[in-house]
Formats: sequence, structure tokens, C-alpha cells
Amino acid sequence: MKKIILFMLLGAAFVVFSGQVLAKDGIYMGMDLGVAVAPDMDVQTGGFDDWTTDAAPDGFPGVLCDQTIFGDVQTPQGACGDDPAAWGPANESFDGGSGILAGLAVGYRLGGFRVEGEYFYRGTRYGSTDEPYFPDDDWYPSDSSQYGDGVEDAVDNLMSHNFFANLYYDYRTDSKFTPYAGFGIGLAQVSLQYRTRWQRNTDGDEIDAIKPPHGDAALNQRLAGLLSHDEATMSDTLFGYQALAGLDYQVSEPLTIGLKFRYAMFGEFEDDSAYTRLRGHASVAGNLRRPVTYYIKTDDIQFWGVSLNMKYQF
Repeated sequence: MKKIILFMLLGAAFVVFSGQVLAKDGIYMGMDLGVAVAPDMDVQTGGFDDWTTDAAPDGFPGVLCDQTIFGDVQTPQGACGDDPAAWGPANESFDGGSGILAGLAVGYRLGGFRVEGEYFYRGTRYGSTDEPYFPDDDWYPSDSSQYGDGVEDAVDNLMSHNFFANLYYDYRTDSKFTPYAGFGIGLAQVSLQYRTRWQRNTDGDEIDAIKPPHGDAALNQRLAGLLSHDEATMSDTLFGYQALAGLDYQVSEPLTIGLKFRYAMFGEFEDDSAYTRLRGHASVAGNLRRPVTYYIKTDDIQFWGVSLNMKYQF
């Protein structure tokens, strides 16, 4: 795909001084329908507002601060405190995906130049899963018998509504074919479907989250099989830019059809969500029963697109 776009851009540059464009000046309307292909997506995830199972203020095991599970256990006054201990960040990577690309545009042609306002929708299915990796501790959850294979996160679908302002230059080739190149800047309203699942080992004998002198085997048994999970549609508004190139064919004086290629790049996506269930209960923890949330943050979001294009000149 990169080679195709590069070839189109070089071809357009070669004929930049070859003459006037074929189509007349004025307002036009365009339509696009095609496919979008996205590369792998790297995600950073972490949690906050929770009392984790690793530690709490004064070294007290944080899991005992979960009042829903251990409300009957006597803890030293002030051991849990009012402030949670955040976990993460953890890194994940999800395979790339593909999906539909469809858009509408209204523009104005003046000589070899066109200015255009464009809206397009992109839907991309990833359908990929991964296990979080904690680089600070060089640790995967599956390394611990407390979780085994009970931890899995996933990115399902990405959907975006995109609004761009584009500038093009069209080139004459002394034929009905008109190559062009362009550049655009705009905003995207992005929705990302994300799933997270953390389940403790169903065999309580394999769990040792609570170590002496603060706990015993009976307290560890309370954690057996407990599930923290969520399925959320997160959203963010991102700034982006795109490089465009294509080739039109003049069907008649008002109508052209052709192929359009694009590469689009957006900033990092970031949002948070509350767990549906946290360790088998509502997503609250700590002395104040505060909501427990987690966040995800992606690297720059990008995709390649190719579409059939039709323009009607008024």
C-alpha cells in the first residue's frame, strides 16, 4: 500500500507543470466507499482508586481493605487509609484490523486546486486479545498461580466519525485521466470497544495474596475464583492529518469516477471506565467505598485506506 501511494505521488509530481486540469471550475460533490486497514495497536493500561492486592499504606496487604470481602476482619486503625494504591501501567499489543470506509465531501475547484470539506466514517474490527505485561516488575499475570490463564484483555471494534478540511492539486495528462495529490487536517470522534477480564485461581490453595502475619489460608480462600471484568465502549476526540492521492476518470463533463488512496494519522486515544464487577462485587473499594476505575491509552492511531470515488461537478 505504501508503494502504491508513493508511486501515485511521484507520478503526480512528474506532471505538475504539464498544463491545465480537465474539469471546469466550480462547486462539486464527492462520495467515497472503500476499505480501511489499521496496523497493530499498542495499549497501555492501568488502574486507580483501588486498594490493590500487593500493598497498602504501612505495608498492610491492600486486599484486606476491600470492605465487601473482608469487612469482618479486624485491621489496625489507619492501615488502609483513604487513598488508594494505583496499579500499572501494563503494556498490551493487539493485532491490526480492517473494515469499511465511507464518506461525503463538498468542495470548490479553481484551476488546478481544490478545497474540500469532508466527512467520512471508519469502522475497523480488531478482534484481538492479549495478556497485560508489567514492564516495571517484568511480570505477566500468568506467571503467578494466583491467576494462571485467568487474565485476558481485548480490543474488538474501533469506530470513528471524521471531519477534515482538504487541499488538492489536480494535474492534466492530455487524456480523460486526472491524477491528484492532497493533504488534510481534521478531528475524529473515536469510539473503542475494550474488554478486560481478571479471574483468580478457582483453587484457593494456589492463592497467597495475603501473607502472615496479616492473614492465613482461610482469608486467601475468600479470593478463589473471584472475577474482575468490564466491557466498555470508550471515546475520545483526536486531532489528525491525512495524505491523499488518487486518479480520476472523466465519464462526462459533470461526472468523474476514480480511486482514492489515503494515509491518516491521529494522536493517542485515552479514556477510562468503571469495572462491571470488581473481585466479584460492585466496583467500589476502600473505607469510603469509592468507585474503582481503570484507564487505557493507545499509541498514535493510524490507518491506510483505498476507496472508489465519484465526483459530480455543478
